Amino acid sequence: MAAAVDSLLNLSAVSVARYAEQYSDCIKTLPCSAKDTLVRIMTAQGSVTDSNISQVLHAGIRTLDLQNCKISDSALKQIHCPQLRTIILRRCVHITSEGLEALASHCPCLQVVDLTGCSAVTDSGVQALARSCKWLEVISLMECSAVSDVALIEIGAKCRFLYSIYFGGTEVTDAGVMGLSTGVCCQSLKELQMVRCRNLTDNAVAAVLSNCANIRIFNFHGCPRITDKSREALHNLIGPNKIQHVSWTVY
Repeated sequence: MAAAVDSLLNLSAVSVARYAEQYSDCIKTLPCSAKDTLVRIMTAQGSVTDSNISQVLHAGIRTLDLQNCKISDSALKQIHCPQLRTIILRRCVHITSEGLEALASHCPCLQVVDLTGCSAVTDSGVQALARSCKWLEVISLMECSAVSDVALIEIGAKCRFLYSIYFGGTEVTDAGVMGLSTGVCCQSLKELQMVRCRNLTDNAVAAVLSNCANIRIFNFHGCPRITDKSREALHNLIGPNKIQHVSWTVY
């Protein structure tokens, strides 16, 4: 009987999700558990939008995956979820730093933020996250082409619990990596992915190896200015209780 009830509820949620615009007033009054199911279905379908996001969310939601949804800063400004821990915004190309600043102020408990491919996001949006979200542990800035050293330096200065960061395909330089690796997260940092960063040199690799004693995954392949010197520096740092995964390209 319980399985049949669950199946019926899921079927009802699928129907509501399909016609969310028509049921907007009803959705507002749903209990949190029903909204969780609805959010799961709608985000998977990519049907969460700027116009309906405020109806389907509730203050206690902890995970939000919007990577399939066509949203803009308007949606981010409507996310008032103080318990939100994880948000996936991968390839949401219409969001900018303005939306991230609003998100950071309303969701201070964020721990995981994926901004992969968000090409309109700039340093100011990442700075807002670093300043407001003190518990940040994982952030991806992969292919955020407008992000620079300023963002990494701010993360290094504010995010002491950060253990994983991705910033491949950006224009960051050695200065940004040095600011990150010498900041408050230097001891917590375990994974650093800085692939395809054309401005980085051996100095960036040296800064990480010198300051981040607990680094375990370190990838910098596709960085044309990093030389064989970095491979030599890594030689004695690979093994049990040391770096477990490393990849690079020597030019």
